[in-house]
Amino acid sequence: MKKLLLLAVLFLGVQAAFAIDFDSVKDNTQAVYFTQTKTWSTGGMSDDRIVLTKKMSPGSGGYSEYYFSDGKVALPLTSNFEFIFDGRLIAVNNADLKYNEIVFEDDKFIEKSLSQEEVQKIFPDVEIIRISQFKNGKIKVKKGWFKEKTFLLYNDTDLNFYKYSYKPDESIKNPYVTGLITVKKTGKITFSHYGDKDGMLKIYVKR
Repeated sequence: MKKLLLLAVLFLGVQAAFAIDFDSVKDNTQAVYFTQTKTWSTGGMSDDRIVLTKKMSPGSGGYSEYYFSDGKVALPLTSNFEFIFDGRLIAVNNADLKYNEIVFEDDKFIEKSLSQEEVQKIFPDVEIIRISQFKNGKIKVKKGWFKEKTFLLYNDTDLNFYKYSYKPDESIKNPYVTGLITVKKTGKITFSHYGDKDGMLKIYVKR
């Protein structure tokens, strides 16, 4: 699996971005777990390796499933995008704006939620915005003069954001990490389900 550097750009000073060097796990490709080192890779040979194949469930709201070589399900996930970072398999649940890690415990694979502090280590150059910080669906954030700034929405609530999108309109949709947004200008960003005002979040970017 070749490494990717992904960057999706949006109009009017808003862009969704994922600028981190990582190994993405694509549909119908393998993720390999090494039990001795407790690390993940997209390849490699070792007697202690466990090879899983990723398959996306059918439908527009598909999620990831991982299968053993005999075709049995090893792990059904709540995420729809995974990547390997520093030997760890990180799962992104874009519908919930939550981030998990896949670990091997008691001879089985399980999905563990990542705390804000753990997520910050994976995305060290972003400012995390917790959903609980929004008041009446609104929040104010700051950026410097003539500088871009990247934020990551981190859901610490029970709310769901299935098929939410940002306005101003985007020129290229980011299909990887919905919660990542990079802003270049001040102004208002809305995050909603097809413009529906119910559940809409508003981010006011100030200097």
